[in-house]
Amino acid sequence: AAANGAQVIKYTSQFGGEWRAEKLIDERITPAGWASADGSMPPEIIFRLPTLSRFNTLVFNPQSDAPDSQWARDISVYTADPFPTMGGWKLVAHVQLTIRPADQVFPVAPVDGRFIRVVITSAQSPDAPRVSLNEFKVFMR
Repeated sequence: AAANGAQVIKYTSQFGGEWRAEKLIDERITPAGWASADGSMPPEIIFRLPTLSRFNTLVFNPQSDAPDSQWARDISVYTADPFPTMGGWKLVAHVQLTIRPADQVFPVAPVDGRFIRVVITSAQSPDAPRVSLNEFKVFMR
């Protein structure tokens, strides 16, 4: 979470205004989280944790005022340390979110990383004009 020093360091698409990538890690469910600028796939967001961290749990929450057809569906999560300049991302998991306005928790094999790359490969509807997501967290359970 941003309160613990995590930062968004890169994103490939952002709607802007209230729909910003930083809102993914603010630990608050608000009417607007992050949304892509358009329907181009796949948008990706890269986070930097304050230190190398071990985690085994991914949490996503799609709830927002965006139509649920625009909520993220298929997501791949990768990790690395140090930051990979020429590939080097390690796949953590491919997950599929449902249209459920709540935290969706995914246990994963324990993994270490300081940089986390979230790649959204689809929205709930294939013809959605953009994709959105409200919150993203990783932690050790």
